[in-house]
Amino acid sequence: MNKHLIPTALALVLGCAMVPCAATDISLDPRSFDTATPACADFYQHANGGWLRDNAVPAGFASWGTFEEIGLQGLLQQRSLLEQAAASSDRVERLLGALYASGMDESAVESAGIAPLKPLLARIDKIRKARDVAPALAELHARGIPVLFDFGAGDDLKNPARRIAYANQGGLGLGDREYYLRQDPDTRLLLTAYEGYVERILTLAGSAAPAAEADAVLAIEKRLATASLTLLQLRDPVVSYRILPVRELDKTYPALAWRNFIKAQGLDPDAPLSLAHSAFFQEADALIAGIPPEQWRAYLRFHAAHALAPYLPRGFVDAHDAMFLRTLRGSQEPMPRWRRVLGTINALMGPALGQSYLRAHFPPATREAVESLVETIRRTLRGKLEQAPWLGTTARLAALEKIDSIDVKLGGPEAEFAYENLSLDPGTYAGNVLAISTWLHRQHMAAIGKVREEWQWPQPAQSVNVYYDPARNQLVLPAGIVQAPLFDAAGDAATNYGGLGSIVAHELMRGFDSIGSRFDVQGRIAPWWQEADTLAFNARFDPLRAQYDAYPALGQIRVNGQLTLAENIADLAGVEIARAALDTLGPQPAQGTLSAAQRYYLAYARVWRRNYRDEELQLLSRIDVHAPAKWRVNGPLANLAPFAEAFKCKVGKNSMMRADKDRVTVF
Repeated sequence: MNKHLIPTALALVLGCAMVPCAATDISLDPRSFDTATPACADFYQHANGGWLRDNAVPAGFASWGTFEEIGLQGLLQQRSLLEQAAASSDRVERLLGALYASGMDESAVESAGIAPLKPLLARIDKIRKARDVAPALAELHARGIPVLFDFGAGDDLKNPARRIAYANQGGLGLGDREYYLRQDPDTRLLLTAYEGYVERILTLAGSAAPAAEADAVLAIEKRLATASLTLLQLRDPVVSYRILPVRELDKTYPALAWRNFIKAQGLDPDAPLSLAHSAFFQEADALIAGIPPEQWRAYLRFHAAHALAPYLPRGFVDAHDAMFLRTLRGSQEPMPRWRRVLGTINALMGPALGQSYLRAHFPPATREAVESLVETIRRTLRGKLEQAPWLGTTARLAALEKIDSIDVKLGGPEAEFAYENLSLDPGTYAGNVLAISTWLHRQHMAAIGKVREEWQWPQPAQSVNVYYDPARNQLVLPAGIVQAPLFDAAGDAATNYGGLGSIVAHELMRGFDSIGSRFDVQGRIAPWWQEADTLAFNARFDPLRAQYDAYPALGQIRVNGQLTLAENIADLAGVEIARAALDTLGPQPAQGTLSAAQRYYLAYARVWRRNYRDEELQLLSRIDVHAPAKWRVNGPLANLAPFAEAFKCKVGKNSMMRADKDRVTVF
C-alpha cells in the first residue's frame, strides 16, 4: 500500500468511494423519506425509507447506519492526523505514527510471520503439570492477554474515588455463554464453525495435532460457559462486586494460586480485589486441577494466537475475518487495512490520538453550543423528576440531589497522557501491539488502591458515543459524536434536539431507572429507592415488555422485551425529555411544510436508521440489550400523544399508534 501522505481532500474522496459518505449537513433531506408510507402507519419507514433503499450495507460492515456515517467521517479525520504524525516534533505523536506505519506495512507483517507470538507459545509449552498452569496464566495476564478470566482495574462501587481490581468471568472465544449452550440448529452450526476456526488458528500457530487440540479448547470453553452468568444477570452491577482478601481467594480457589497471580501483576498482596462470579471461578479452579496439562497447553496456545490474530500474517487475519465478520456478522468483504489499523490505534492509544483530534476538530463555538444543549436537557429532566410518578418523597429528593450533581465530561480530557517508558518499532506490528498491551496493563495495575485520576477519560475524544456512568454519576460526551447529522452548532434547534438531544436525554435517564437507583449521588452502590418506588416503577413499565415481545426482529425471531427493557425505557424517556427541552426554547419556525415538532421527530428517526445483514440481526436479537432500529423509533413514538399531534395520527387499523389505555409514558 502507498505509504505517501494523502492530502485530506483526496482522502475524503477515496474514503467515500469505499462506503457511503457521512452527511455534512444537519438539515433533513427529503430524499431520505418514503412519502408513499404514511407517517402514522410506519414512521420509521416514512422517515428513512429512501435512505434505507439507497444505503445498502457496505463491504466490510455487518450493518450500516447514522453512527457509522459519523464514524467514517471521524475515521477519515483521524487517518489524516496519523499520516502526519510520524514527522511530528511531539514524542507521543511520533509513537502514534510508528504504530500506524507498522500496521500499514503488510510486507513487514508477512515477513515477521509468527515471531511476535513465539515467546508466548514457548512460555505455554513449559506447562507440564497442573501446578504449572496458574503461573502461565499469570504471565499472560501480565502481558496484557486476559486468558481464562478477565482481570483489570475499575472504580470501587462502594467508594468510587478509589480504584480496585476486578476478577470477572471470561475465557470464551465467542464471548457469550449462549453460543455454547443453545441447542437450536443455527447455534449448533455456529459452534461447528467456531471449532473449525480454533483448529485453523492452532494449525497456523504450529500445532502438531490441531483437531484434537481444538476439541480440548471447546471442551474447556463449554464448561466455562455452563458456569457463567447470563448477559441479563450481568446487567446488575451488584452481581460483579464482592471484595475478598487474597488469603480467602487462595483458600477457596487454590489451583489458581491467587497470591502469586497478584504478585505477577505487580500488585501488593493486600490490594483491594473484587471477585463475585464464584460459580465461574470454582469451575475454572476445578479445570486447572482436573484436566491434563496438554489440554491446557492447547487452550492457552489458541487464546494467545487468537488475541494476536488480527495483527499477524494474512492467514490469521483471513481466519479471524471468516469467523467473526463473515460467519457471525454476515460481512463478506474484508475491511480496508487502514480502518483495521486505525481501530487498533483507537483501542490501544485512543487518548493520544484524541488530543490531536480535539485540537483539530472541536472548536470553542461547538463546545459552547453542546454545553447549552446538555444543560437544557439536564434542567428539563430535573423538572420531570420533580413530578415523576414512580418516586416517593424520599426518593424524589435523592433524585434531585443526584441530577444537580451530575458530572458532565464534554469533548475530551484537557491533560495529556505522556506514555512514559513506551517505545515502538515501525517494523513490527504485532510486537507493538504486545508492547502497548503490556504497558497499559502495568498502568492499570499501578492505579489499583489509589485515588482515581479524574482527568483520565474512560473513552477517547474521537469516540462516536455518549454514555452515562452510574458509578461516577457522570455523563461522557466525546467530541467525535458532535457532528452532522446529529448536531450542528449553527443548525436548526429542532433537528439538534431530535438528534443529539434525544441521545443525551436517553443517557441521563439511566441515572434514575432500576439500575441508576442502585447508585447514590457519589456513584456508590447505595440504593435510594424504597420498596414502593421499585414496585411503582415496575408496574409502570412492565407493559413495555409485552409491547416489544410482539415486535418481529427477523423472520420468526421476535424482539426480546425482557433483555431490551431498560434500553426501551431510556429510548422512550429520551424522546419525551428532549422534546420537552426543545419546547423550553420557545416557538420554533416552520421550514417549508415541516413544523418544528415534525422536524424533531424526523431527526429522532434519523438517529436510528440502520440496514442490517441478516446474520448480524440474528446475532443481535440474542445478545443485544437494544431493540432493532425500527422499534427504537416506532416503539416509543407509538406511545406518545405529542407525536400523534405533530402528524395528526389517529388510532386505527392502519395506524401504529396505541390506544390511550395501552400507552406507556415515562413522565
